[in-house]
Amino acid sequence: MNLRGDWGLAKIGIKVWGAYRFEFLIALLTTPLSLIIYYYLWKSIYSYMVAEIIKGFTFESMISYYVLSMIVGFFTWTEVDKWLEQDLIHGYMIKGLLKPVSFLSWYISLEIGMNIMNILTQMIPVFIIGFLFFGLKTASPFNSIAFAASVFFSFFIYFGLTYLLGLSAFWLKRISGIRRMRRAVFGFFAGSFLPLTLFPLWAQNIFHYLPFEYMKFVPITIYLELITKQEIIKALSIQIAWIIVIYTIIHLVWKQAYKRYSSVGL
Repeated sequence: MNLRGDWGLAKIGIKVWGAYRFEFLIALLTTPLSLIIYYYLWKSIYSYMVAEIIKGFTFESMISYYVLSMIVGFFTWTEVDKWLEQDLIHGYMIKGLLKPVSFLSWYISLEIGMNIMNILTQMIPVFIIGFLFFGLKTASPFNSIAFAASVFFSFFIYFGLTYLLGLSAFWLKRISGIRRMRRAVFGFFAGSFLPLTLFPLWAQNIFHYLPFEYMKFVPITIYLELITKQEIIKALSIQIAWIIVIYTIIHLVWKQAYKRYSSVGL
């Protein structure tokens, strides 16, 4: 690992973030509005059902769930599939292949640079807003550390799956439709829209065999202390296993993509 080189790429990512900073600032302004909508929506649901707990969630923990969902989302956000598509279309791919760093490391470092700015400008402010206005509470030291580790692993799972989809551009060239579908599918199965415990038990059992819940739902349940320490250790182990599986597949697919790029001259 070349820390100096990786940090140099991360700084490029920070510059790329600067080019899109207006979009990020708009997201920061709309986040409190989204939280207000969720707050009153679930307040109405709990009042209508005359229930203090729904599927293991109190009203306070349900609101905290959405605060944490946005926080995790800022950390794991990536559009590497978009960068791959654009680099292929505009012919920038050859420059990346000539650099003395692996193609995968190049994009990971860029995304880390952008996410550093996401953390500073969006994730931390949302944490503060959550504590001050939406009842977010501090987790225990063990759960806080486990949450941080889980979010870290979540980034690599989310990035890896998005990168895999991005590699399809070597065959399809234009993948804007796939990218739009990716956002919807990832958001749904990761628990961005609804906690996965609200789904039928048979659906939850299916979710356990997919990597998506480990991108958002699992880190949130760890922070909210909805699972035991043994379950937390198991969840972190599964995240690591998914990372190994996903990046092994990336390695295999990349070999085929590189062969196609070299032989066809995309």
